[in-house]
Amino acid sequence: MSIIDNRAPRSPILALMMTLALAAAAHPAAAGERMTTGEIEATFSGMTLDGIYRSGEFFSETYRDDGSIRYHGTEGADMGEWSAEGGRFCTFYESADGGCFFVDRDGANCFTFTVDEGTLNPKPARDWTSRGWDRTRPSTCPKAPEAST
Repeated sequence: MSIIDNRAPRSPILALMMTLALAAAAHPAAAGERMTTGEIEATFSGMTLDGIYRSGEFFSETYRDDGSIRYHGTEGADMGEWSAEGGRFCTFYESADGGCFFVDRDGANCFTFTVDEGTLNPKPARDWTSRGWDRTRPSTCPKAPEAST
């Protein structure tokens, strides 16, 4: 009697999510590469990200598997929702504005977020808005990371 169930998932959505997660794990974005929608979902789901805004303010966000967010920053705490769509990482909050961002992997544990300029041909804004790292592992971000004014 085998314990392993080799049947295909019954839900097409579940099957698609599993395929995307496996594809992202098989070929994660290398340092300096833009992350895909599947890589974003596989990487951030269940992660607590510590980070810094370009202004120098620190923050922490937990991205739960159910798509909810718990945010802590210098201005307080908030909750909201996160998703990955169209190659962008989107966060929206109950009490504050949110938006969608491109994510570049900058080392094994550093993620740089840039704003989508909103054109028909999406491209990142020139300057990063925030950087973050999985708090369970050492950051590979440049220095603290540096903030510029």
